[in-house]
Amino acid sequence: MRQSLVATERIPTQPHPELPQVLDRFVAGTQNVLGDNFVGAYLVGSLATGDFDNDSDVDFVVILDHDLDEGEVGGLEALHREIQNLGGYPARHLEGSYISQPLLSRIDLVGVQPVWYVDNGATTLTRSTHDNQWHVRWILRERGIVLAGPDPKLLIGPVKKEALRTEMRTSIQELGTHFMAELDKPLGWFNSRFGQSFTVLTCCRMLHTFHTGEIQSKLAAVRWAEQSVSPEWDELIRQSWAERKGAGLGEKVDQLAEPFLLHETARFVAFVESELWSHVVAQSIASGLH
Repeated sequence: MRQSLVATERIPTQPHPELPQVLDRFVAGTQNVLGDNFVGAYLVGSLATGDFDNDSDVDFVVILDHDLDEGEVGGLEALHREIQNLGGYPARHLEGSYISQPLLSRIDLVGVQPVWYVDNGATTLTRSTHDNQWHVRWILRERGIVLAGPDPKLLIGPVKKEALRTEMRTSIQELGTHFMAELDKPLGWFNSRFGQSFTVLTCCRMLHTFHTGEIQSKLAAVRWAEQSVSPEWDELIRQSWAERKGAGLGEKVDQLAEPFLLHETARFVAFVESELWSHVVAQSIASGLH
């Protein structure tokens, strides 16, 4: 019997015991399609930062020698269809990007240059900046799980704290825009039970990253926020974490969140945005005094 390509103690077998087998098929298939263009395959997201749960995506980054050609895109799409047909949660929730090694050295193109990306539950590759972001680079370098290939520290340089802080400021504005667009509308994604809790927990992670220069798990960010922000937000944060750990994703996406919670979440988003941008004002004042 062939030994698994991805056998590692860092890959959890709970709550999805079939995860290592799915990843093994993914890595073998990717190497077969890409040949010499394959550099390495890595897990990012909650699998790398911790607290992977029933509703987590299976986030990956594949590093390439050079960008995909048309034939490779088609071959990878066929692979993703094949893996989805395996059935089970991990096979249906792969999400990630195929990024060339030269792009990883271009700090000027972070958040700008789209790369080939497969969305959660999809089988078609599209061009997106979803994973060409500073926080993904930080996770890949500092916490990434090697499925195949070299240590990611050999492929990507350290991510500066200020780069993460700038990205968090932009991200909180984008999150607030999306959330407010659905606040008092019929059922959408952000005003669902899942979207409401996701928004609060994401705000906690943004605050944590902004102040620490690190990306940790949702639970670590929640615990940090409970100790670091005003007690005014304690109940909302606790409710959001309890919602995250409650009923399955399908049920929570199909149900509108309570209006009171939605409006409290809107206030929290505004608070976090103010916190992140207040540092810009303080730095500008400090610079003007020198």
